[in-house]
Amino acid sequence: MNTKAISFQPLFLFGILASVTLIALAGCSMSHSQAKEQAVGTVIAGTTPAERATALTALMTSTLNLNESQQTRVAALNMDYSTRFSILVASTNPNLDKKAEFMRLSADKEAKLKGMLSDSQIQAYDANKADLLDTYRLM
Repeated sequence: MNTKAISFQPLFLFGILASVTLIALAGCSMSHSQAKEQAVGTVIAGTTPAERATALTALMTSTLNLNESQQTRVAALNMDYSTRFSILVASTNPNLDKKAEFMRLSADKEAKLKGMLSDSQIQAYDANKADLLDTYRLM
């Protein structure tokens, strides 16, 4: 995959999420959080873990200025959690609180990520967290 494709992929995925959310909100009395959960599930179901992990790693590499070693470790972390999120979305277990599990997995991933970063990179992550989390939720 070329660099241009990687840099536009998060924006494309964000566009899909925004469109699905707006359609869901316009078409029913669903709450914003329910529509967002449904839209995230739709994006996750429509992409592979590898596609999401690759796009997120590219965004994090440029935003956080990751070195090669960090990029390799972050790519593996993103792939692991993208796969876990796919499994979670596909689960049909009625006893599973998907939102709570997603939040738990997200917190676990963030803790592991911060263990891979320098202090200045953690500051950059925290400063850009809202943008990264929008993409992260898609990944």
